[in-house]
Amino acid sequence: MTPDVIGTIYKRDGEYDEDGNVITPPTKLDGFHVNFQQEVPELAAYKLDPQPNTPVRVYAGGMTPVCYQFTSEAEFRELWPELEVEA
Repeated sequence: MTPDVIGTIYKRDGEYDEDGNVITPPTKLDGFHVNFQQEVPELAAYKLDPQPNTPVRVYAGGMTPVCYQFTSEAEFRELWPELEVEA
């Protein structure tokens, strides 16, 4: 099973001027985020509860991912070492 590494997520609360320059930067959410196409039982402790109503990305065909949150990328790599992660 291959994860969809999201990494850092930001709220959509940033403010920008008419040229797109940042006035107030968006707020960073805690953690390192990873999605899977289905539940991963060995990662149950990291599954977001409740799951996001609007995930950052969805899979082909509109399939809703199962979203997980780790304290850091290093923590995720410890738990899922067989994958080279590019965030």
